[in-house]
Amino acid sequence: MGKADGNGRRLDGGWRLRPVADRFAIGSSAACLIHCLLLPLAIAFAPGLASVIGANENLHLLIFMLAVPASALAMLAGYRRHALIVPGMAALAGLGLIGAGALGGFRLAIETSVTIAGSILLAAAHLWNLRANKAPSNRPGTGLQL
Repeated sequence: MGKADGNGRRLDGGWRLRPVADRFAIGSSAACLIHCLLLPLAIAFAPGLASVIGANENLHLLIFMLAVPASALAMLAGYRRHALIVPGMAALAGLGLIGAGALGGFRLAIETSVTIAGSILLAAAHLWNLRANKAPSNRPGTGLQL
């Protein structure tokens, strides 16, 4: 593996997965927020959309199942670089809230609130992880991970 600059680009021209995973997770959390906030409003203003869109709860489970490995990859790789445990713990809490929203069987208002809180927490954890990865490493000799 070659050396890398602070933006996640390897100096030999290749890309590392760590910043991509963080950015993917931040984008996914933003999409989740948009979905959770705008879809109920759209259905409230146009009730006919509910029958067209449907309430496929399997979609929520699928998104959660994609978020877990993406977050784990980014957080573990980040920890190996910066040795900060708090971003990973925040991501774990965010994933827990998203999972509770997806699997908990709550009423819609509670499910939405729990999922939004989890998405915000998860996005914040990935942003923290991304910024910590750009800082000089806290562990000597670990700047060449992933």
